[in-house]
Amino acid sequence: MLRASIRRFARLTGLTIISRRHVAAPYLEHPPRNVLDQVLLRCHPALQGLHFIQVGANDGKRTDPIARYLGPCAWSGLMFEPLAVNFDALRRHHGANPRLRLRQQAIDTVAGSRPLYDLDRAAHPELPDWAHGLASFSRDRVLQAARELGLDERALMSETITTVSWDEVWRDFGPQRCDLLVLDTEGYDLTLLRAANLAERRPRIIHFEHACTPPADRLAFYGELLALGYEIATDGSDTTAWIAA
Repeated sequence: MLRASIRRFARLTGLTIISRRHVAAPYLEHPPRNVLDQVLLRCHPALQGLHFIQVGANDGKRTDPIARYLGPCAWSGLMFEPLAVNFDALRRHHGANPRLRLRQQAIDTVAGSRPLYDLDRAAHPELPDWAHGLASFSRDRVLQAARELGLDERALMSETITTVSWDEVWRDFGPQRCDLLVLDTEGYDLTLLRAANLAERRPRIIHFEHACTPPADRLAFYGELLALGYEIATDGSDTTAWIAA
């Protein structure tokens, strides 16, 4: 009787009461903030137990599009971050989570090693927050960012990092389907995605940064994704693609 009275009162005041088992419950606990959040809830309404790969994880917190789901939603996955200073922070933030496997490596078209460029943050502690995610294989890309900040090439640093191929990544990931593939590699995203064997592995959702990609190349890649059955939406500097159920 009391429960029925509460429900009637709620309806009169414009409120809706649902149980935690209701399909809409995740929307209340994790209200969408961007296109990726909306696609996640569309493809995986419960948001629980997703298997993911993140390429360019940075410190696992700063502007990270999936950080808020990892613990509460019990996600499992591989997180790749090659730069030592970022990886140390990533390990502090997520190293105690047994479901997350952290790799101080970069994914590339071939395994080996190569220089990774970044702004020298130790020498320039005044750098704005957005400048803490500029590490790139492209020296020119980092130099362009330095000049936008009023700095010259002396502000650059490089670190030789280990690279792994997609074959090794997929073996490490395992046979289960990848629910979400996230990339943020400062202009290298499309090169990596084209090498990732998407036609066979078919990640349910792909989220990547397109800001550093020439428009013609980006549109060509959208055509490739559409041919594989993906739907596409853009949100600022990012693209989210997904395969509808």
